[in-house]
Amino acid sequence: MPLLCQVQTREDAQLAIDAGADVIVAQGSEAGGHGDTRGTLTLVPEVADLLASSSPETLLCAAGGIVDGRGLAAALVLGADGILVGSRLWATDEANVSKSMQQAVLASTGDDTIRTNVADVVRKLDWPSRFTARVLRNRFTDTWHGRESELREADPAVERDWVEGWADGDPGRSNTFTGEGIGMIHSIEPAANALERMSAQAMSLLQRD
Repeated sequence: MPLLCQVQTREDAQLAIDAGADVIVAQGSEAGGHGDTRGTLTLVPEVADLLASSSPETLLCAAGGIVDGRGLAAALVLGADGILVGSRLWATDEANVSKSMQQAVLASTGDDTIRTNVADVVRKLDWPSRFTARVLRNRFTDTWHGRESELREADPAVERDWVEGWADGDPGRSNTFTGEGIGMIHSIEPAANALERMSAQAMSLLQRD
């Protein structure tokens, strides 16, 4: 079984190489969900150079903010062998995501996301401090981001409300984990359609003279 390791820094990539990774996913901070602070545009080529010099048999995928053919073409030019797609496939008919959260994303742009750890704090999940999660901003993040110590001591009703909101798929009461690329997502559609359009657009761009 191939070993895939998602990394957020060059140092992480070296650790993955040492662990025998068959595929390394270089994830930039534009990605939805948990990650670190490096951007996709610089992290991917830096890891590509590392692999070229020390582990050329290891495949490299780019992740973070890639939602269309422009992102795919850019990732390939930066040295990736492929991409890992999150938010674009999250916004498809097949995704196990509440319709309310998907509609909230369609009404938003990348400016409406934030990297924060409040969704972990309220659930008492002890992620390492370097990792935050990119989520859609809402009244919960507006209330508690920057007040994490207070959130840890908040009334248990705050946690209950978040958990119930998550179970209900309510984008106002819980957090919608999604990336900065949402400003380029304009519809919920079958995954095959999104991937076919992404591939065709990338091919057209890469074949330009």
